[in-house]
Amino acid sequence: MESNTNNLASIKKEALTEHPAEDGTDHIITEDSLELQDMSFKERRRHQWKQEQEKLKELTFWRKVQYILTYYTWKFLGIAGACVLILFVLQRIYIATRPVALNAILVNDIDNISFADTMTELYKEYYEVPEDARFLIDSNYLIVPAEPDSVPNNEQLSYYTKMMSHLINESAHIIICDADVIDYYAVDGYIAELKHALPPDLFQAFEGRFYEFDGPVADSDYYAIDISGTEFVKRTGIQLEQPYICIPTILSEENRKISFQVLQLILDLEENTAPRS
Repeated sequence: MESNTNNLASIKKEALTEHPAEDGTDHIITEDSLELQDMSFKERRRHQWKQEQEKLKELTFWRKVQYILTYYTWKFLGIAGACVLILFVLQRIYIATRPVALNAILVNDIDNISFADTMTELYKEYYEVPEDARFLIDSNYLIVPAEPDSVPNNEQLSYYTKMMSHLINESAHIIICDADVIDYYAVDGYIAELKHALPPDLFQAFEGRFYEFDGPVADSDYYAIDISGTEFVKRTGIQLEQPYICIPTILSEENRKISFQVLQLILDLEENTAPRS
C-alpha cells in the first residue's frame, strides 16, 4: 500500500516538472491541468473564469483592454455576427408574416404611377386597417393576348407568370383590366363568376354593368364589372379605355370579403357617401 502511494506521488511530481516536447518546445503539465480532468464541464468553466479574473486583477486598465482585444476579438466578432444574423432573420419573418390589407392588380396601365398611392389612401379612408398591414398594389403588368388561347412571347412571359402566381395562390383580391385579359383567364376558370360569387346586395347594385363572357359556368356568364366613368376610375387615374374589375376564383373567405369591400368602396364613391370607419 505504501509502495503504491509512493508511486503515485512520484508520478505526480514527475508530471509537474518540465518535459521537453518532441518538436523542441517546452511542454509543462501543471497541477491545475490534473485537477481539471476530474471536474465537470460547469466546474471547469467556473475554474477557468476564476483564473481569468485573477489574471485581470493584476493588470492595469490599458493592459486589461489590450489583453481582452488580443484574446477575445474573434469571440466578440462571432457574437456580433450571430446577433446581426438573428435580427435579419427576425426582420424577414416579420415582413413576410404581416397581414395584407389589400392586394390589387392593375393590368395594361403601366403609365399610371399614382394608382398604388391613391388606392391605398382610398381604402384607408373607408376601412380600418392595422398599422403594420401591407398594401401590395401593383400596376406593372402588360398582358395583351391576341387570342384567348394564344401563347405569350418571351418578353411578356414574366407578366403572365406573375399573374398566374396570384391566381393560383389566392393572393390577389381584385384585378382591374380590359376585356382581353378577362377572356384569357376566365375561359379556364381563374376568374370568379359573379352571380355565384357576389352577395345578393352587391350583385343587384352592379346590375347593368356586368361583362358577359361564355365561360365554364353553365347557368351564368358574368365575370367582371364595367367601372368606366365611375368616380373610382377618376380618382385613381385609370387610363384603360374600357376598365373592368374582377375577382379571382381561388380566394379564401377572408380574402373574398376584402374583394367585396373594394366593390362597396366603388359604390360609396358613386353615391358620394361619407367615409366609414
